Amino acid sequence: MAKAIDPELPGLVVQPNNGPVSLKPIEGREQPAVWVSKLAVFKEWPPSQETLLRQIELRRGLNILWARPSGGTGNAARLAGHGAGKTTFCRLIRFVLGEKTPGTEQFREGFRSKFSNGWVLAEVFLNGKRWLVGRPLSDTGYHPFARKDGALMDEFPKSPSRVGFADYEDALDAAVFGEMRLRTLADKGDTLDWLRLITWLARDQEAHFSGLLEWRHKESDSKSPEMSHDDRGNLVRLVLGLVEKEEQRLLTEFASKSQGHEQKSRDRGKMEFAVERERLKLEAALAVPVAQPDDPLLRQEVDRQVTELRAKTDPKRIAARHESELSAALSVIGTRQAESNLTQDLVDEWEEAFELEKSRLAGTPPPAPKPQPKDSSRLFLRNIGPFPGYCSHELNRAWREKCPIADERPKDDDEVTQAVNATQQEAHPAVSKLAILERELERRRKLAAPRKVALEKAQAELTAIREKHRQELEQAEAPWEESKRIAGLLDAYKTACRDLDDWDEELNRLRADKESLSRQLDALTEQHQKLVNHFGELFNYVVQQMLGDVVTGSVRFSGKSIVPELEYHGPRDSAALKVVRWLAFDLAALALGITDSAAHHPRFLMHDSPREADLAAAIYVTLFNAAHALEGGEPESAPFQYIVTTTEPPPEQLNRPPWVLNPVLDASVEEGRLLSVDL
Repeated sequence: MAKAIDPELPGLVVQPNNGPVSLKPIEGREQPAVWVSKLAVFKEWPPSQETLLRQIELRRGLNILWARPSGGTGNAARLAGHGAGKTTFCRLIRFVLGEKTPGTEQFREGFRSKFSNGWVLAEVFLNGKRWLVGRPLSDTGYHPFARKDGALMDEFPKSPSRVGFADYEDALDAAVFGEMRLRTLADKGDTLDWLRLITWLARDQEAHFSGLLEWRHKESDSKSPEMSHDDRGNLVRLVLGLVEKEEQRLLTEFASKSQGHEQKSRDRGKMEFAVERERLKLEAALAVPVAQPDDPLLRQEVDRQVTELRAKTDPKRIAARHESELSAALSVIGTRQAESNLTQDLVDEWEEAFELEKSRLAGTPPPAPKPQPKDSSRLFLRNIGPFPGYCSHELNRAWREKCPIADERPKDDDEVTQAVNATQQEAHPAVSKLAILERELERRRKLAAPRKVALEKAQAELTAIREKHRQELEQAEAPWEESKRIAGLLDAYKTACRDLDDWDEELNRLRADKESLSRQLDALTEQHQKLVNHFGELFNYVVQQMLGDVVTGSVRFSGKSIVPELEYHGPRDSAALKVVRWLAFDLAALALGITDSAAHHPRFLMHDSPREADLAAAIYVTLFNAAHALEGGEPESAPFQYIVTTTEPPPEQLNRPPWVLNPVLDASVEEGRLLSVDL
């Protein structure tokens, strides 16, 4: 799990008192506010000896669920302590105490594949009052139930009850928080309720005891309410009684300032990057080193380069030349366009006559006349006389008059006379006329083709001129655009630097606010001096029960942070000793709930296989001794319940009833598992 970073702030270090420590419960704390006396799992309803999978009886005080590390079969010996059901047991305890799910999705699916209507029932004591609690392990739609003064020995109806669980939850809340005046978590403003508190009292084994405030892991699929790191620390302080109303207000404000400061601190690198990026851009453009944006020499260099760049261009002169060249090119295009239009009209006129004659000979309807453009020269052509390339006289007359441009004129008078006579004969007048029209049409097409080519050439030349002008303008405007770019780069650099200054100003303000709030919190913490000292003594007592008198334990409360520390010829911070700190802290908090009325701990605690964290076996076994020491002289009436699961053998004096629960688990054989079945 990711760990939040606590600020390095001076705080109040609770130095241990090596004098005697009293573990006698104060009035009203003679029994746990919450504890579980029996847990039973049934494969179907109704509960009976025939449907019972496993029943485990617990007690007040130390309860050890042991799974032997070596089983009854050689091949499975190395894994006998694992997969036996220790974590399932803890999750079922949490489930009957109100948590949303009885285990991971894998467990739920495995259980339901074998038992479609399984149930877990428990006898739970709340402030000395017994409740029978039942919750379904199937997904068949049954509801949980609870009954005050109920017991597992009761007779059960054919169908499970549907009532009482909400009353049980209310009673659980009253038993745990009845005397608490302040239950609002500082960071998010959520209410401190049982489902949040139990995340600390019964840590996930999947979290591997990785931190004092690391309680839940996503792999456990617990559906527990999510809490920020600050709210988890605030929860601990509330339960220890180390927060008053004014302190909670300051913690809320501190959490807000801290969140803002941490976010701005993380994002400051982006601001620095933006400043450096804009500086390098400006430096590359100027080709000189760039200092701070308010440096007068930088401003002078930018002005000089901008002035020089803008002096290199004369847009007015270039524009006048371009206008002259474009005007000449457009004039040529106008002439070529008129010539092309005129010759094309000549072609269009003759094509119509040709198509009309073809239709007449074929006996088909004449084609519809083509629409004439507004700029058509057809009417103009009808009203003018001959001009080079065009003659309005009939071809016969041109031949008779020996016109030098008449198409395919006969070479002598007889041929001329014969041709004229031939055209006038009635036997083949239409065919001769069509041939004449076709020859004239071809002549006109030849006349129009070069005019069209000339127009296309003039248009291409205009396009080339415009492209040349565009390139010239780009070249002419490049210095001007570069001058604008340099001026803009300077403005961007100034803006980035100004934004960073504003960012740092806000960071400094938030830092100052945090330091001021932390000082106020430290002052309020000093008001809890007696309670803090008491907790420090209990923490040191538990530490020395585990590690011996040569080790000293202390707790530092600083602002919002809580730091348990171990010393043996200097601070000790190895991975194994970190776990010792978390375990000792939890046990000391439980002991504070027993011995101090200012604390609000319900005196219930459960640790699932802490040895599987990075904890040496030799140190781990002392955990049982420390918990046993809290029982005092009357173990059966201990004012707390502490449940711990383990694969390590308990110390010899505790490796027996009533401390070791029945049965001792063994994963190497099916009947040795918690539910006597391999899920």
